[in-house]
Amino acid sequence: MKKEGFSVRQIQCLFLAFHVLVLVYAILFLHPFYGSNDEFSLAAIASGAYGEPTQYFIYIHSGFGWLLKVFYLLVPGVNWYTLIMYGMIFLSLSVIGCVWIARSERTGTILAGMLVLACTQPLYVEFQYTKTAAVVTAAGYVLLFCTQGYDENDSDELTKRVPAIMWRHMALTGGILFLLFGSWIRFHAFGMITIMAFGLWLGRVLVLRKDRKVKRFLLRDCMPCMLAFGLILGSILLENVFVYTPGSPEAHYREYDRARQKLLDYGVPDWDEYQAEYEALGLTRTDCINLQNWLIADYDRYTAETFQSIVAFRQDRPFQWEYLIDYLVILAKKPLFILGVLVTLLWLFRLSSWRKRQGWVLVLYPYLALLGIYLYFIKIYRVLPIVVTACLMGFVIFTWSAAEEEIAVYLEKKLMGSRGMIFGLAGLFLTVGICFRMLIMPVFQEPVQRSEPSIAFRSLYDTISEDKKIYYAFDPFTNNGVELGYSIFEKLPEDYLTNVFTLGGWETESPQVISNLAQYEQRSLLTSLYQSDRAVLISDTLMEHIMLHLQDIYDGIFITYSKVNQIGNFDLFALNYKMSGLKDNETFTASLDRTYTAENERYDVFEATVNMTPEELDGKSVFLWMESVESGKRRMYQGTWQQQDADGLYSMLYDMKLADTDQAKFMIPKLSYPLDDRYEVHIVIRDGDKGEKIITENYLYGTLVVQ
Repeated sequence: MKKEGFSVRQIQCLFLAFHVLVLVYAILFLHPFYGSNDEFSLAAIASGAYGEPTQYFIYIHSGFGWLLKVFYLLVPGVNWYTLIMYGMIFLSLSVIGCVWIARSERTGTILAGMLVLACTQPLYVEFQYTKTAAVVTAAGYVLLFCTQGYDENDSDELTKRVPAIMWRHMALTGGILFLLFGSWIRFHAFGMITIMAFGLWLGRVLVLRKDRKVKRFLLRDCMPCMLAFGLILGSILLENVFVYTPGSPEAHYREYDRARQKLLDYGVPDWDEYQAEYEALGLTRTDCINLQNWLIADYDRYTAETFQSIVAFRQDRPFQWEYLIDYLVILAKKPLFILGVLVTLLWLFRLSSWRKRQGWVLVLYPYLALLGIYLYFIKIYRVLPIVVTACLMGFVIFTWSAAEEEIAVYLEKKLMGSRGMIFGLAGLFLTVGICFRMLIMPVFQEPVQRSEPSIAFRSLYDTISEDKKIYYAFDPFTNNGVELGYSIFEKLPEDYLTNVFTLGGWETESPQVISNLAQYEQRSLLTSLYQSDRAVLISDTLMEHIMLHLQDIYDGIFITYSKVNQIGNFDLFALNYKMSGLKDNETFTASLDRTYTAENERYDVFEATVNMTPEELDGKSVFLWMESVESGKRRMYQGTWQQQDADGLYSMLYDMKLADTDQAKFMIPKLSYPLDDRYEVHIVIRDGDKGEKIITENYLYGTLVVQ
């Protein structure tokens, strides 16, 4: 820069070009993905995958929702959620970098470049709206407190300084808007970063004590913040009036979600410790396990009142000191924290002149704020990785902002010769090592979109979404859930999840999902599973747990399950229930032909033949009904017709479009006794909600048993 004589504006343009290259590199080579299930839900709502595009979001302010809705209405085929969020991240990092460069050309350029490299992975790759809100809010405070001001006393040169005045006004306006958008994207992140930024304001208070320019302090340092906070609070009040009106679905969901946060975010008390209190509410051990695993999609069972009642008897737990130790160790390994400490050490380099340091409060306050935020979270729950990263980005930005000017003044000319070379090489190797870990190593790792679970899910969705007669429920298989099969730049298909639902999330209570379930005349997913043989559950990890849940709640219902299909790593199961009002049918006959075990003897497989024509079977499902002669205990399991479609799936409902067959197969958990004359067995043919038992001949063990 010294040789070429670049101006500040030229350096800022070069920095923006560098930022663009880093962004393109991240998109092409680092395989960006959604960082949480919440992010996927927001993208789905924004794109209209639950129905029409809406300005109401279950986590984001409706003001931001209106902005997204406008873009989707203008160009509906683009995933505007990701693009606008990426745009906010790019603008925020660019603003921070340009402000630093304007304050100090050399030091600011280095810090700006390091900031972009350090934030590429947590912001552009592991895409998550809490971190986006954090960096947008941080950019707002940098504009408010770190841009160059002007002295009102310089009236003689005021006409010459009009551009500077305009720049200051633009910076203040931009800072206010960034704070407003940061609060809209994620208010909790806005609050955490505001705590972090308080040190910058304290630094201005210390300056006030010296120069006594109260008017300038109030106008330049207080009024913009007050205006920003006023706009934020005003937007919240407007949302309460126009969106969260009493009696609206949105108001109901907010009450429900707040109650859910009070319980689940802070930990569900153990059954053994509070058994009497749980039973007084009519809850069972299964309910407690459900809550601890966030399986709360039973609207009739897990209401806001249920959450509040448990919170009322739950006692505050003692401070978890072991959590603090764990996170201090984790912090010491975080690249963002290491980079923040590195610049702090540069700031402290000349220890002999420590008394001359002007920015002790500004540089060290982010450390205290970081510790305070973690202590707050540790008191109630473990600090989530997303929260850690969001706070660390604010920590780095404000620490570097506070230390930059003094580093530029004291070190740019002092770090010369061998001493400067050694110090510079040490910093270079450390920075290169961190960047290698964050930006180079992921290139050689398998992208989540190409992983085996992702490909299996994508194949699964593409297959089952074609059949609107069947709806599917499943539990997320990673912390990223169902979105693993999709690129964050890919717009979700219309009516996504129309017949695909998750069991674990509280989003099932949101207005979007409720209206989606209404297409099936169902109010709640979990409580409807026993009502239809069309409900298929993916993943056997929760199968028995769900069956116990339904059986504990609904009297007279016994739940069984059978495996019906498999796609990739996903096992598809049918959940079965007691079918009342079965009629005997002597017109048709069936036979149980053979049996064998499968999957390391985990399942008994029974093959059967039904003496009915394809026209008589069209649209019907088949069941294996059994009753113990000794105990009278009954069980029913769903089967599949031996009709395979192009995707290799067996048909649960007889399909005339596929090859004709009279064969059916039942794959059920291993029985304790053979299905011989100790059982009365019938094949049941079901049409809608009506079922008929037909005469069944049992050839399973070589001896004919007529039922």
